Amino acid sequence: MTSIKATLREQYTVDNSTRELSWISDEPIEVGGANLGPKPTELLLSALASCKIITVKMYAERKGWSIDDMSVELTFAESDGDKTLIEKRITFEGDLDEKQITRLIDISGRCPVAKMLKDSLEFKIIE
Repeated sequence: MTSIKATLREQYTVDNSTRELSWISDEPIEVGGANLGPKPTELLLSALASCKIITVKMYAERKGWSIDDMSVELTFAESDGDKTLIEKRITFEGDLDEKQITRLIDISGRCPVAKMLKDSLEFKIIE
């Protein structure tokens, strides 16, 4: 089971921990934070992007496909109250054809974090 403990340090600075790991989240100075770490929304996008990369890399390895490098860029675009639109740009380097790239982009949407957030998020692929 995955568990995170978050504890308020001061102002908007929060100490986060899991297993033997710890990190800080905070808000920027312009909204009253100390800017000591990423905002919670940035952490969410980071978790989602990391999960997409790991899921795609595992899938490609099982298929014997070569991914030399990969990047995922996610941006909160808008929210209408029910759904949040996130723009997604995925780039690959490696010996991949268009069919494989299309499949890997599809697989990226099946990562565990995306599945957790599925009913509240919508993704828009940007070129």
